[in-house]
Amino acid sequence: MAAIRYGYATISLPTLSLEEAARAAADAGFRGLECKLGDAPHAAGSSASTFLVGNRTTLDLDPAEGRRAARVCADAGLELIGVSPYVRTGDVAHLRRAFEVAAAAGAPQVRLQGPRPSPGGPGFHELFEAALGFVEHAAAHAAEHGVRLALEIHQHTIFPSASLAHLLVSRFDPALVGVIYDVGNMVLEGFEDHRIATELLGPHLHHVHLKNATYVPDSDDRGAVRRHLPRWSPLDDGVVDVPAVLAHLDGIGYTGWVSLEDLSTERDPLQTLRHNARVLTAIDAPGWAPGPQGAPPRPCTAAT
Repeated sequence: MAAIRYGYATISLPTLSLEEAARAAADAGFRGLECKLGDAPHAAGSSASTFLVGNRTTLDLDPAEGRRAARVCADAGLELIGVSPYVRTGDVAHLRRAFEVAAAAGAPQVRLQGPRPSPGGPGFHELFEAALGFVEHAAAHAAEHGVRLALEIHQHTIFPSASLAHLLVSRFDPALVGVIYDVGNMVLEGFEDHRIATELLGPHLHHVHLKNATYVPDSDDRGAVRRHLPRWSPLDDGVVDVPAVLAHLDGIGYTGWVSLEDLSTERDPLQTLRHNARVLTAIDAPGWAPGPQGAPPRPCTAAT
């Protein structure tokens, strides 16, 4: 019987080499790897800068890197779930290079993020039309490379919620364009009831990112009103009700990948990975089968 599959996103393992990350993920019981591809233009100002800057698992935008990632996955007994580049809306050349890496890696999907509004910049409608035109162009080429596009629900973009993401992806064949449902990002912006959100996305629900976040008092705030700011937190200590989210996904028959994309800093990245495996075991996460009792995954292979 098909079940949820669990993988790990290499953005969460910045201190490890790709080979070390794959071995650690496999040893902990994960079945796939989602690979960071290239550098993020917003890295320096991001709340996840320690994971974005100098991340040792990062693949270069070169098909040879895709083939290397495929070999690393195969050697560890992992599937290569997808690649996660940082393609700005309209950057066709960057997107095509990401497609080439994904095809060389045998990866089934390439992540996209929406435009980021800026003070004094274009408003939602202009940004949406730009994103729509870009995805139309991208979708026309995705099938040629044997990949699909996965639009990530992400704070500070014009697609921070399921409903706004659906506004775009509903115009496309779900075999080519879908959504990464990021439950941690939606703590920061865009949360909607999971039942409503997943029902709305339907076949466009391609992938899930699992992480957690909480709110803490702003230590620099000296105003009359005490503000609270979001902070990435351990999987088992935050706003996201992790057991309930996974039970819901299982209940609707979701059998795709759940990638853990943990950006918390309470533990070093390797200890965080191992801690997350223990959390999934402790909550009896549906589909989680750590250690040797789990069924072996299909190994990923490089495209010829």
